[in-house]
Amino acid sequence: MTQLGRLNLESMNFYSAQDNAKKKTKYLVLLYILILMVLTLLSTLVLMLLLPFFTANHITLDWHYLLFSPQSLPTLFATGAFVIGGALISSFVKSRHLSKGGAVIASALGGVKLSPNSDNINERKALNVVEEMAIASGMPVPEVFVLRKESAINAFAAGLSPQDAVIGLTQGCIDKLSRSQLQGVVGHEFSHILNGDMRLNLRIIMLLYGIEFIGLLGRILTSSSRSSSSRSSRSKGKGNGAIVLAGIALRLIGWFGVLFGNMIQAAVSRQREFLADASSVQFTRDPTAIADALKVIGGVTESSRLKNTDVSEVAHLFFGQAFHTRLAFLFATHPPVEMRILRIQPSWDGQYLKPQVTSQPSSAEKMEASTSLAGQVNHPLNALADKLPEPLAMLMAAGVMVEQLSQKSQKVLLELIDKSKDPMEAMALVLAILICEEPETLQADSDWKRLLASSEITGLDKMVSQQVSLLLSTDLSNRLPLVELTMPALKTLSDNQYLQFKGLLQQVMDLDHQQSIFEQSVFQLVTRYLDVHFGLASQQRVRYRKAKQVAIELQLIFSALVYYGNDIKDSKQESKYGLNLSMDLAFNRAVEKLGLQNLQRIDVTASQQNLFKTATEKLLYCSEPLKQKIVEALVLCVEHDGKVNSVEKELVLAIAATMNAPIPRLSL
Repeated sequence: MTQLGRLNLESMNFYSAQDNAKKKTKYLVLLYILILMVLTLLSTLVLMLLLPFFTANHITLDWHYLLFSPQSLPTLFATGAFVIGGALISSFVKSRHLSKGGAVIASALGGVKLSPNSDNINERKALNVVEEMAIASGMPVPEVFVLRKESAINAFAAGLSPQDAVIGLTQGCIDKLSRSQLQGVVGHEFSHILNGDMRLNLRIIMLLYGIEFIGLLGRILTSSSRSSSSRSSRSKGKGNGAIVLAGIALRLIGWFGVLFGNMIQAAVSRQREFLADASSVQFTRDPTAIADALKVIGGVTESSRLKNTDVSEVAHLFFGQAFHTRLAFLFATHPPVEMRILRIQPSWDGQYLKPQVTSQPSSAEKMEASTSLAGQVNHPLNALADKLPEPLAMLMAAGVMVEQLSQKSQKVLLELIDKSKDPMEAMALVLAILICEEPETLQADSDWKRLLASSEITGLDKMVSQQVSLLLSTDLSNRLPLVELTMPALKTLSDNQYLQFKGLLQQVMDLDHQQSIFEQSVFQLVTRYLDVHFGLASQQRVRYRKAKQVAIELQLIFSALVYYGNDIKDSKQESKYGLNLSMDLAFNRAVEKLGLQNLQRIDVTASQQNLFKTATEKLLYCSEPLKQKIVEALVLCVEHDGKVNSVEKELVLAIAATMNAPIPRLSL
């Protein structure tokens, strides 16, 4: 049985838990929309009865016509449009604030961004774990924020998409959890990113603001009637009384709306927490990681409740219950810790764990640990997983075959990972990977050196030359994870530096007058995330919901995938007919998954290879469910023969990343 098959069997129960949580979420969201419609109708009726006190028009009540006569229907629709419009405007204003990205939300909560070069042992542990989980989940590394004033153990993910997502951790989470426990927590937060929970949560916040418009309207009516009553005559007393009653009615409707909205929001959040717990097990391949983290939370006095942060709007974004509530079964945003542990470990004995205590080592101890790590780099890396820093264990746990590399290659890889933390070195590393990818570009030594020497970024050419030499001295075949590791450092570039870097990427790709699929994937992977970060692009809107709408693009992508996947296989013992048959079987398996049986595989040429970028860019505008099906089809395509080689694996991950649909590396 393949590794993929074993992983699927081991995770089968957790996939079932994920599906169950997603189904319950759909029903709760439908109920939420139904309540919103009922509240809108009630508010409209109250305002309709209030209109005669503002205008000369009289509203005729007629029970034969369901309360209002036909002559009053235009006024009814206009009033309903006013309520809906006000709610939409209120939601839009809130969405403008929330759409600024996860970093804005994290900063508003008091979060401080961790530097990729931090030398604090606990901060390094957190950064390493986030990097590991990012690579394991198939997405570039997000920024990490810390709530330094919070000693409770908690975490959150914020943002509307993987492009602007950030991971937030409390100081207690960093200090009191072991590396494996922190892996479970961070894996849980990455699930929120990949399952679209961040977007769902923020949209629910926007809907709640829409409901609050009804209560706001009631407050305006009651306050305005009070101020005008002192100036009005007694003849208007009845009118003022009616306005006050209508205002009170709207405030009650708004209050009940927010009440029910918060209840449903909490119920949705509880289901998504079960889903994220199950996904964390999938990412870490270790049920004890998240289970032990929950046991520590259950055993400490502070628990997961935040004391110095206002979480009234965003409590459902956190890993654990962030506030105290007496009616927990109605308003708690998270299930009880005991229930979550039992879902993961049904045989749990009820014993909690004590938090770890980690002290900052001295400079001499750091030097000794670093020397020890370099000397032990050829030992089994699983034994080093709990020793910090451990970048190689991070890559190995994320699916990179580090243990198969030579001792020299492992040492070089350590140096490259360390360079990815510095903004200048990160730029050089991405450029070096592109240069090493194409033999023609590498042979034209003077061309790329001349290009980089003419750049306004001083010293970049020397850094790239050094990293090209390092890359050529290692037998690492999968270099895409190194590109993903550069993201936090690249986000610290200035606007001008990023524009220069982006231009250099394009020029290096064009040195050999053609762009390979890998080159295009690297370019799109970098620019897709950084363009949004630097304000050069906005979030993509859904344009395609059915596979047949992007059938031509899928035909090209699957044809290219089977061509390059089979091209490196040992085809000498296969006849040309047998090789074509194998590619046809892989292609057909993928398109059948998407209901596109009529598509036929096409031969990939240099011109079609250049169309690959356009094809993946179009897939970026597919709906999330369609993207998920496409990713599943990609996996079926490469595993049709029971084995997934390194080229197939990296192509699938690159395609998924460029269409903004990350796929867990552990499923390949």
